[in-house]
Amino acid sequence: MSDFIKDEEGRTHLNSRFMRESLVDKNLLNDSEVVNEVAILPYLNFINIGGKSIIDRGKKALFPVIEEVVELKGKHKFVLGVTGGARVDHTMAIGLDFGLPIGGLAMVVGAVEEQNANMVYSLMAKHGAIRLAKDGYAELPHYLEGGMIPILTCNPPHHYWERPAKKGVLPESGADFGAYMTAEGLGGRSMIFVRDQEGLYDKDPAKHKDAKFIKRISAQEILSGDFEDLIIDRMVIEMLVKARHIKQIHIVNGLVEGNITKAINGEEVGTIIYKEEK
Repeated sequence: MSDFIKDEEGRTHLNSRFMRESLVDKNLLNDSEVVNEVAILPYLNFINIGGKSIIDRGKKALFPVIEEVVELKGKHKFVLGVTGGARVDHTMAIGLDFGLPIGGLAMVVGAVEEQNANMVYSLMAKHGAIRLAKDGYAELPHYLEGGMIPILTCNPPHHYWERPAKKGVLPESGADFGAYMTAEGLGGRSMIFVRDQEGLYDKDPAKHKDAKFIKRISAQEILSGDFEDLIIDRMVIEMLVKARHIKQIHIVNGLVEGNITKAINGEEVGTIIYKEEK
């Protein structure tokens, strides 16, 4: 508990744990752990629908996913995250041609996600979907308790604050990262990435016929391995190592009916990437 104290000159100060401490001090940072961190929405399931893998394929891919998700309504509380797809790539290419810096690129790609989110909302409005902007996240509990299906965009609003990439000039904090950090930040129950292939392979199966499917692997193994390509943003794997709530993620093939249901029920389907506890 904080209280007030007076210094030698008679001035009143708020006595707190970090009084007169630097918040960038290494020892303080190491000593700032929270033993019982509050999970804001511990029942929340985040279902991320791939833009390229599902939405860009048209109604043959998206409609069955919507039908399956609607069947989950009333059984689980969840949100749908929508990503931008191939149009994000085109936007990035044009931005690079113009010479935009990484912060400028991060600003423009979010508009494409908004289009996809509005399309998915329009298709699901009759089922109780609601389009939810990032500044409306505080309303999530009310919508979920009311049986609605919130539709979110996933790209994190870093904009001009996007940090420089380790390699190249493309923003590393992509839509997959934004989806995961939303679920983790809210202390959610599960994180499911819906794609158009079985899950994670040791190399791109579209380019290599001998690619081997990986059913279960730790985030640490991926980061220490030699993966030429990943099915989700590498930043997700890096954050999973630091996870406090969402300590594993599912990657499932949304083109196979029932996979999303199995994943949200906790069954081992697709690929599970988990945090290796020490």
